[in-house]
Amino acid sequence: MIPAIDRIITAAIHEHVFPGAVVMVAHHDRLIHAAAYGATMYHDPGTRPVTLDTIYDLASLTKVFTATAALRLHDAGMLPLDLPAQHWLPALRAGDITVRHLLSHCSGLAVQMAPLARAGAAAIRHAVYTAIPKHPPGSVTEYANLNTFLLGELVATIYGGSLDAAISELVYAPLGMEQTRFCPPAEWRPQIAPTEWDQAWRGDLVHGMVHDESAYALGGVAGHAGIFGIAGEALRLVQLFLREGAWEGRQLLRAETAVAALTPQAERAGQPVSGLGWMLRRPYLGPAMMVGFGHSGFTGPLMIGIPSEQLAIIILCNRTYPRRTPPPYRHHAAGAEITRAVLQAIDSPLSRTQV
Repeated sequence: MIPAIDRIITAAIHEHVFPGAVVMVAHHDRLIHAAAYGATMYHDPGTRPVTLDTIYDLASLTKVFTATAALRLHDAGMLPLDLPAQHWLPALRAGDITVRHLLSHCSGLAVQMAPLARAGAAAIRHAVYTAIPKHPPGSVTEYANLNTFLLGELVATIYGGSLDAAISELVYAPLGMEQTRFCPPAEWRPQIAPTEWDQAWRGDLVHGMVHDESAYALGGVAGHAGIFGIAGEALRLVQLFLREGAWEGRQLLRAETAVAALTPQAERAGQPVSGLGWMLRRPYLGPAMMVGFGHSGFTGPLMIGIPSEQLAIIILCNRTYPRRTPPPYRHHAAGAEITRAVLQAIDSPLSRTQV
């Protein structure tokens, strides 16, 4: 165990960054930290102590699951990255957007999906499918939900079933994930940490239903948000890429595909840097900003991988409880601190990097 992580999380709970969290760290596949902290809802009625098996809304970590499913279809020869998405989605008006553009957030599309949630699923799909790119595809990297939403539409179409079924077969099952899924059943509810009191729209505590407004309007299953899960299973997805696509004797992804997913697809001043599904150069990577990969979720979860150190870090929390706070997101700073603490614990030269 790493005592510095205990101090960081305890301070964050005291400062109401989040009511509780689960942190897991694996170094060369050996679990070196696994701890649960705090409660699901501070001291509010109905709160429960967080455990290692507390289920969190993974929010935009869903994007990595969708991307992994897409990359598996790519490796099977079913989803060439440089073919236009319109090849499979003929209703898509933007004909020059490729699968690679969607994976790396450089489609040029700029439709905000959340404000359309109250208009319903059909309105969301119409807005996205008929949109004209704001920038020429491939010219600007701009992180947006609609890129991975469309990627999810592609995965479901090529799979020939629901996105839920596709990700289950392509990601959950081979990685042995049994407590990770869209639309968790009612019996899971006591184990799930609530995300937010939504008085403005849903009029209740968002608990056991997806927090993301557009994913909720789409029925809880979407490429960009909707998956719930536990830390120990989310850790495996990071480890899959640290192992260059190998898992328990199987090559789930070709090594070159896994490496490409962690490689900048474009680097432009002032713009985010993306691999294929993974985000790079993000502040929550702390001292590993230039060499690590990761992804964050609006509700609070963080996934971090550092290939040079064979480190996987998962931080699950519900920082939106009781209500979301505006940027800068304080849980990102906590993630950077935890990353530094882990690097110091293993005596990595990266721990002395100034950021």
